[in-house]
Amino acid sequence: MKNNFDMKNINIGIANLFVTKKLKDAYFNNSMLEESKTVSTDFFEIVKNSPILQLEYKVFNNIESKHIDNDLTASRYIDNNIKLFEIYTLSEIEKEHSKLEKFINKLVNIDEAKYNLYLNIENLITESLLEPEKIDVDSIHESFTYVLNHIKEPKSTETKIDSKLINENVIEIAINKFNEKYNSLNEEDKTLLKKILRSTLTEKEAIFEEIKKENLTILEKVNAEGIENKISRTIAKLTEMTFNKKTIDSDIIQLHELKKGLL
Repeated sequence: MKNNFDMKNINIGIANLFVTKKLKDAYFNNSMLEESKTVSTDFFEIVKNSPILQLEYKVFNNIESKHIDNDLTASRYIDNNIKLFEIYTLSEIEKEHSKLEKFINKLVNIDEAKYNLYLNIENLITESLLEPEKIDVDSIHESFTYVLNHIKEPKSTETKIDSKLINENVIEIAINKFNEKYNSLNEEDKTLLKKILRSTLTEKEAIFEEIKKENLTILEKVNAEGIENKISRTIAKLTEMTFNKKTIDSDIIQLHELKKGLL
């Protein structure tokens, strides 16, 4: 999503999209490292000191990652999450949202599907806190339907938002480690690493299967004289390797290193 962002549509989910995008961009642009660390630190501090923003983040995470088939159960789940804001006023929430304005960059692309979901969840919260005569029935119905359909849709791991807020210490360590490795990599290694960082879980599975197949092809053509047993064991081990979402990144890198050693 780009250029048509309305500054009135600010909430923790949308602000987090911009902060996360800046962090990801920093991986590939050394000049942005210090700026991204400053932004993420500021963002974390603001959220950490705001019970409202913490609650909002929790509710957004609950709804985005939840899958319920039954309409009635899903509706109750939405209602129970939205009701958590009854202890706050609309002005209190808007005041906390104003603290997030500095993280918004209208010229940056963000995930439109996530943006729309966060916008509709926020609309349910806002409408629930309005005086009865000010409630827009059509608007709340449209938002509720949108959120309900999202919850009824089966989820894959790649569509869920991160379960933890961005921690500036974790970010700094991750960026530093990335750059330590990045400086010693050749162009082929850099290309693969960037591909892994940018890929969805489904795309990573395809990369895994492709490199695994390439290794098996190479091994089958290797002159195995004198090392038949070693080659056979390696082929057997490779054949047994299966996609594991928890270790996919390290598995791809391991296969890549094996391929480099075979060539």
